[in-house]
Amino acid sequence: MVQEIFDRNGISADATTILNIWNESGRYYHDIDHLNYMIDAIQKFSLSKEDEDLLIIAAVFHDIVYDPMKFDNEEKSAEFFVNCCKNKLDKRNLLIKQIILDTKTHKPTEWLSKVFCDIDMDIVLKDYNTLLEWEEGIYNEYKGWGNEKYKEGRLKFLNSLLDKYPQNAGNLMKLIKHVEEKY
Repeated sequence: MVQEIFDRNGISADATTILNIWNESGRYYHDIDHLNYMIDAIQKFSLSKEDEDLLIIAAVFHDIVYDPMKFDNEEKSAEFFVNCCKNKLDKRNLLIKQIILDTKTHKPTEWLSKVFCDIDMDIVLKDYNTLLEWEEGIYNEYKGWGNEKYKEGRLKFLNSLLDKYPQNAGNLMKLIKHVEEKY
């Protein structure tokens, strides 16, 4: 399916190679399961085929470059995507690039980006046990920073979610307490 979408949209990339990147060791949350979740969620929206393709391409490339020790993953992922485009200045390709870049802050610049960012951050609306699984995956990806730096950065991020996702504040608070106590 992904190769057909690439071919239909002028993306010069081998889907098998791209999908293998999502299976690389060191990916515990930002892995093929995360990608498959996003694709499934995108397909549940009532979108035109064109917009669905656009968001699936964004999903495939949004975490294609993922190094938890670096701060430019979104920029590198967007660059990787653009390098796979036959027409780098095509309006749709520029939109996909922007959607990828918007995942750095999850502050969408337009409505398709909002749909995408909402799907990407849907994890924070899950039950506590799912949040614990998410936490374990994120910790395994970022443990190279050491527990102290990880804890500091993770608590800052989790606390920033409380105002954005008040409907799940109880579970998020339990997760914050878990991180405070564990690391």
